[in-house]
Amino acid sequence: MQIEQSADLNKHVDPSIPLTWAVRWQALRPGLPLLVCCSVLFVEQLLFRSWLNDRNIISELPLVFVCALAPIVLVMAAFEMRVRVAHRTKRTIQLEPKRVSISPAKYNRIAWKQVIAWRLEPLADTAGLSKLSVEYFRGKKGGFRREWSMVLRQPDQEHALLSELDHFRQLGTNAAQVVQLSEPRRPKASCWRMGSIMALALSLWLFVHGVPMLVVGLFQPTGHRDETESTSRFTPKERAKIQKTVTRFFSSPHQLRVFFLVVGGQITVLGAGSYCWAIFTLKKANSLASGSESSPDAPSSLRNRSPR
Repeated sequence: MQIEQSADLNKHVDPSIPLTWAVRWQALRPGLPLLVCCSVLFVEQLLFRSWLNDRNIISELPLVFVCALAPIVLVMAAFEMRVRVAHRTKRTIQLEPKRVSISPAKYNRIAWKQVIAWRLEPLADTAGLSKLSVEYFRGKKGGFRREWSMVLRQPDQEHALLSELDHFRQLGTNAAQVVQLSEPRRPKASCWRMGSIMALALSLWLFVHGVPMLVVGLFQPTGHRDETESTSRFTPKERAKIQKTVTRFFSSPHQLRVFFLVVGGQITVLGAGSYCWAIFTLKKANSLASGSESSPDAPSSLRNRSPR
């Protein structure tokens, strides 16, 4: 069974309508630390190349500024295009024997075992329409929860959906409960925590710097290498400058290798710890938000349809 919703009703289920600067900021804010991390990596690469080629850093400041803003500008441009297309796209849901297909959605195929709940609620100040929300896990059960919504016409589409869900429940496919609310539900608070996202960005920066150093320390030979057999992407002039700088601070290849092992290992361990802490806190916040959503604060306002 497939149910369609016209694009003009997206305003009832899409929080990005109308597309204001406040909406844009709310979309950018969770990923801002990661974008800043990408900007820092771009700037580091540019400054390193400028140093290798003996360029004046002051003269490179305009290019540095462009590189710093490039990730944010590109992401916001992609967001703008995607959202505007989604605003003009009709929504569909299709119940299939093995999965539930939804559109538009980033993850548009959901296995029945990933569905947590079906929620029906009336739309405020809009007669004859109701809002359907599908709550599901992305990936393995116990991961992050996602929610997708569309508008149904009452009573034909709503009754058809409930009948089809009962049919799949009798077949043993659909085990998720159907919650029918008598009042519109309050907007769900976001479970993103800025501290956790900043920890993810920090772990990315640490991994990018620590893992290559650790790999070089583990596998780079300390013996003499023939320059003609080198596959380095650096020019002979650049390699000469790097070698001059290295010999200035390290007395032997072995000392340099030990430095890479110790420093690279420590940075990698810090990155792994920052990543694990970020994922743990995000999952904890997600589970707490899910628990508060599942605990009914007004029992008279909802009715659960239990399996027959």
